[in-house]
Amino acid sequence: MHAHHTRGLLAGALLLASAAQAEPGEPVAQGISVGISSFRHFGLWRPSEEAMTLDAAYQRALGTTGLGRNLFVGGGLRFAFPAAKTTFPLEAYARGELRTRVGFWEPAGGLELGFSRVATPWQKLRIPFAKELFEQDDARTGPMYFAVHVAPLRFHFGRFVVGGPEVQWGPVGPPFGTVQRLHIGLGRLEVQL
Repeated sequence: MHAHHTRGLLAGALLLASAAQAEPGEPVAQGISVGISSFRHFGLWRPSEEAMTLDAAYQRALGTTGLGRNLFVGGGLRFAFPAAKTTFPLEAYARGELRTRVGFWEPAGGLELGFSRVATPWQKLRIPFAKELFEQDDARTGPMYFAVHVAPLRFHFGRFVVGGPEVQWGPVGPPFGTVQRLHIGLGRLEVQL
């Protein structure tokens, strides 16, 4: 097993274990959040240009006790800018994540599935005889994406949660293949309802 797979399994096990041992507090069933982020696609030979996004999301716990209070589902919309560089500036996503709270720290991790036509231009590279290879990247940038989502720096201040860098990484398709999407959340503010 590769070292990065082992680290990923270990991080997931620690998150589950800490969720099971977390101190019970006031049950928080739902919240809304806004965030700013950047993303780009990576093909086999080159990256796309970067796009910035603003998003608004809603999330809800699956229960009020036990593990259900740590499992959240939700979704949201992102608006990409500059819109003139994109094919279509909106994308929609659904997310499931596991959260745990230790004091004022509340890390989260999960999976996201989205529909996006925010296809920014690929960076121009001058490589002789590479036109066909670049066309393969263009053909593999489908409207769906599937990503692993990790948000380790989230902190509670009363009803508010402030988040620092978040990372999402996953394939774009169909066909799901060599084109990957890297999404970096720069900041997020969540209000618990």
